[in-house]
Amino acid sequence: TDGTPPTTSITAPLNGASVTRVSTVTLTATASDNIAVTKVEFYVANKLTCIDTTSPYSCNWKVPGVRNKTYQLQTKAYDAAGNIGSSAIINVLSR
Repeated sequence: TDGTPPTTSITAPLNGASVTRVSTVTLTATASDNIAVTKVEFYVANKLTCIDTTSPYSCNWKVPGVRNKTYQLQTKAYDAAGNIGSSAIINVLSR
């Protein structure tokens, strides 16, 4: 049986980046597994924002209109065996 979780990381935006409020930002991530990644979930402030099932993994996020708010972003990658790997949490600031 497959007990190895996938790995994933957010490639854009970078940790500490500023994003324009009331804009659409493309979130991108990499993910890999010893067999195959079945999906990558994108989370903004611990809320599932979108899912992508094909590489390159991306998600369009509409940044809320709040100025100077920090948002935490994270991805979770899944494989067919149900293993889950999580990225590091990154922070972006709306401007």
